Amino acid sequence: MTDGEQAPPDTGSLEGDVRAILTNIAELLGTTRWSSIVPSIVDVAEHDPAFADIHGRIQRGHAAPLRAALDRAAYRREIPSTADRDAIPAALLGPLFYRRWFSREPIDTMFLEMIIRSAVDGLRRDSRGPKREQRRR
Repeated sequence: MTDGEQAPPDTGSLEGDVRAILTNIAELLGTTRWSSIVPSIVDVAEHDPAFADIHGRIQRGHAAPLRAALDRAAYRREIPSTADRDAIPAALLGPLFYRRWFSREPIDTMFLEMIIRSAVDGLRRDSRGPKREQRRR
């Protein structure tokens, strides 16, 4: 699967980093071996604490590059420092997992771009929102 040893991509922008990370996850989800192992781990993890630990490590490993990208984006002031950097990876990864295991629709470039732009635009709006509201009052 993944060894977690690779440094997260640093393209210089949140959008570029998220694109690189989600493209990699989408490729993993497209492989028969990887995509058939994860549901089995999730199932067993519900009943076995050892597998629950394995499952948790896998999920933290997939979220870690996104968290690093979000931390860099907050440092560069691309997103607010108050952005929920624990919830955002779930919002980015969830649609990919949904497509792979539930709707079974393709995870193509168009879908990835929609997820990336929605998330990045939403984060940017959040960073401008309070200032704009304060001006109106």
